[in-house]
Amino acid sequence: MFKTLIEGFLLGLSTGTICLLTCTPIYLPYLISEDRSLKKSFLKVMEISGGRFFAYLLFGALAGWLGSFVPQQQRTLFTGISYILLSVFLIINAVRTHKAEKQCKVPAWMKFTHSAFMLGIFTGVNFCPSFLIALTKSVDLGGALGGTLLFTGFFVGTTLFLIPLAFGGLLTVIGPVKKAARYASILIAIWFIWQGGVNIHKAWKDSNAVIISPVDTKYTAFILSSPQDSLYANALSDSLGKVYLEQPKVIQFKELKPEQMYFSAEYTILFITESLWKAEFEQVLEKNNYVVIPNGFSIPQAINFLKTYDFKTGKDKGFHWKFTDKEHMHN
Repeated sequence: MFKTLIEGFLLGLSTGTICLLTCTPIYLPYLISEDRSLKKSFLKVMEISGGRFFAYLLFGALAGWLGSFVPQQQRTLFTGISYILLSVFLIINAVRTHKAEKQCKVPAWMKFTHSAFMLGIFTGVNFCPSFLIALTKSVDLGGALGGTLLFTGFFVGTTLFLIPLAFGGLLTVIGPVKKAARYASILIAIWFIWQGGVNIHKAWKDSNAVIISPVDTKYTAFILSSPQDSLYANALSDSLGKVYLEQPKVIQFKELKPEQMYFSAEYTILFITESLWKAEFEQVLEKNNYVVIPNGFSIPQAINFLKTYDFKTGKDKGFHWKFTDKEHMHN
């Protein structure tokens, strides 16, 4: 138990500089956007840290309890939403502090931005590199208690790097600094809105994507080749026969025409030798899975490539890959 706490603390120390680089552009303008003594700035940093601690405990416990990493799509969507919420917080805070300085009435609903605890939560749940490392480690540990202890140590380690930001409050004695800090907050908010939109759009695209493993045994493979490529095609068939449940059938054409491309799109992969390939096939085979391969291309390396990588494509579309002579030379 104590070992897990120490591991989290050391992880926080080792990634603390990343946290500092990531969070300083957010925290510093917030801290100097209104008059604060060094003591009050220090308390605000502690309040921010309290929000981060709450977020860390929540995610540490969930990650350890679930015992599985947060899927990429959900992580991207969550990060996008948190970016936008953080942006809204920063903009409202800039407006609130501007009104307060002008001695204008500040609407009651705006006053929540005075809580640095909320800012800590918004920044604590962003999937920055340091956070992801700690999250992955929590998953490896397994158990809510292990994840909570690791993130507790991680919080202490990273907080040590953020405490010096409290001295930023001393800059508020310089009049223009507060105004500049508000503008900086708005600019940062605009950037985060953009990043949040990009993440949400990516998550939406990923939700409509299909991941295909080209060596999944459920597929039936066909090798389309010209007669002069028959030796290569048969060698490719022999090698692919060790990958798929059925030995791929070699079909020879002197010249392949679009009207001959009647292959079931579902659970079928076509390997086409480059001597037969025509650009017009791209539209005809849009729904099919196919690989265009030059005659003489290294078969072991081609198969190793297909075993190593999955392909992401849209619904009702197949994956398409074309090995090039340049790649052949490099291989």
